[in-house]
Amino acid sequence: MNSQRISVSVDAVDPQRAAALASGLAALGGVEVLSGAAAKGAGLTLLALGVDPAADLALMGRLSEQGQAEAVLAPVMLVGPAPAPELLLAAMRAGITEYLPEPVAEVDLRAAYARLQARRILSNPAAQTFQGQGQGQAPAPGNGGRILLVLGAKGGVGTTTVAVNLADALTRLGTGRTALVDLAQPQGETPIFLDLEHTYTWADVAQNIERLDATYLESVMARHHSGLAVLPAPGFQAESALEPAVLRQILELLRRSYAQVIVDAGTGHDEAALEALDLADEVLLVLDLSLPCLARAKRFLEAVRASRPQLLSRLRLVANRKTSESDIGTAEAEGILQQRIAFAVVNDYKSALSAINQGKTLAEADPRSAMAKGLAAMARDLCQSAPALAAPAGASGSLWARLRNTPLGLSLAPRSA
Repeated sequence: MNSQRISVSVDAVDPQRAAALASGLAALGGVEVLSGAAAKGAGLTLLALGVDPAADLALMGRLSEQGQAEAVLAPVMLVGPAPAPELLLAAMRAGITEYLPEPVAEVDLRAAYARLQARRILSNPAAQTFQGQGQGQAPAPGNGGRILLVLGAKGGVGTTTVAVNLADALTRLGTGRTALVDLAQPQGETPIFLDLEHTYTWADVAQNIERLDATYLESVMARHHSGLAVLPAPGFQAESALEPAVLRQILELLRRSYAQVIVDAGTGHDEAALEALDLADEVLLVLDLSLPCLARAKRFLEAVRASRPQLLSRLRLVANRKTSESDIGTAEAEGILQQRIAFAVVNDYKSALSAINQGKTLAEADPRSAMAKGLAAMARDLCQSAPALAAPAGASGSLWARLRNTPLGLSLAPRSA
């Protein structure tokens, strides 16, 4: 067990509830519970949830106003019985990103605390570790990279085609190193699209998580001849689900080393997709102009508006395989979705299929094709709009995992066509 003691303060609506949590924490060998004036020197505030959610919400608000929320000084962590989704959403809006059940285990507390430290340092390279916890080190240069999540509104809309060729177009622009992460399940296809030989996948990283650092991650990335770095998905395995906390570590390390990280999330059927959705600086929702797909996209957007409205500023719609003969036009689709379509990629099925069969990107196989030109224009637009992008909210996998049964989580669950 790490010998460094974690200094915490405890708060709750009910003083007896706070005293009970403090007593349990004091029994942990590596935890120091500060109270009174000394509590201002704690590196972490633990909020003990009670029986009255409204009162807990009010206390969360007061802690935020006092500068104790994660984004300001010492972070706040929720502790107690499983909170309702509404309370979790309110907590995330207040800047609280971690939840622990009781009784609190020291190993879980340390893991959550480490995630909070990593987020603070990554969000502010000059920041030290939390107040009262010693000196930290700023991350290496390159921590300003962007994560762009490519998510399909339903299967079969060309999500991987967009992700692979967008990553290639960004690489060709020369705006910095680009990485492509394949989260599509049950088996990703990016190596097939790129005719790419690879030895490792993210499953290997997950199995060696204790070794994970920037050097190890660089060593397992597959290299395309264009310079694009790829972290493939494993073949279908029952045990190959990617834990959200592991994905967060992978993406945060890649963000520090690459100018842009493209994530092919497929249709986002698991908690890892929710984690990636939260981490992304920009989300590209790929759809086609068919009624079944628009219905799926509409459900997703309604869930976002209900459960995660902050995401809307980072979400851009991509109408793929657009044709002039389509029964549904762009304007009509925008009316259905109540959201502007940012990009329309012309349907060029012949060129796209030929490129895939050759294991080449569109820019290699047919650079003059309308689809290749459209994706190159999308890459340029994304680079130009980068400074205006809203920063992603800092919610952790712990809270997102609790949201899997909310409208947003359910909107990403598999459905029949």
